[in-house]
Amino acid sequence: MMRLKIQLPLLFVCLFLSAGVFAQDKKVALVSFYSDKKIGGTGLGTATEALIDDPNFNLKPILNKSYEKFIKDFAKDFPFKLIDQSEISGNEEYKKYESKFMADTTKKVNKVLNNQYNVIDGMVFAYPCTPCIVSEENRDECNLGKIFNSSDGVLFVSLDYEFEPRMGGLAAGITAYVTLTLYDKKCDKVFRVREFGKSGKKVPAVAGIPVMKAEKIFPLCEDATEVLFEELEGKLGKIVKKSAKNL
Repeated sequence: MMRLKIQLPLLFVCLFLSAGVFAQDKKVALVSFYSDKKIGGTGLGTATEALIDDPNFNLKPILNKSYEKFIKDFAKDFPFKLIDQSEISGNEEYKKYESKFMADTTKKVNKVLNNQYNVIDGMVFAYPCTPCIVSEENRDECNLGKIFNSSDGVLFVSLDYEFEPRMGGLAAGITAYVTLTLYDKKCDKVFRVREFGKSGKKVPAVAGIPVMKAEKIFPLCEDATEVLFEELEGKLGKIVKKSAKNL
């Protein structure tokens, strides 16, 4: 009996360590990390589109800072390991890849899209189709999954923003969103996680329409993004672990 009491704890320890090793064996390719310059909001119509073509409204510094924090502070808590980014960016087939959602840049809508998104240097813009009725050959997650077929999945991360009316429409704040979408080897969605944070700062608004000046809106986006990632400290890893059980 004494031997059994000693062996059982050892058995549980071995099982626990084996499960941990198995989780670390899972490898995922982070194939796109981008931000959207078009700020959403109810009832704004085309008002926010003026910021898309404004060279002074540059969200790239926020994107770069977010990427660094994501890799250094959050990814270490995921139940899978991200493939080294140099391996992703150095892949010749990946470097030549063009999203099926932006293939024809001669069309007006895609010219707008080319200005609309900031992408981390060395990465391509790719858009996860969720929900999707597009055939697999035209889906970025399927095509990129084939390029990185030695991985267990492909991950897309994006930042986007939305105006939030305040003070009865006399002011507006910004809500920042981060979206993580993971697909497995079969091109099936494993999870889609979307979290948000609200800026403490605000700008004046007239009839619910915020002041559309780059120097006024950028600090709100920056503030909302900082709030978002502060709120995700110690939380995002747990959300991803729970959501990635079927990987």
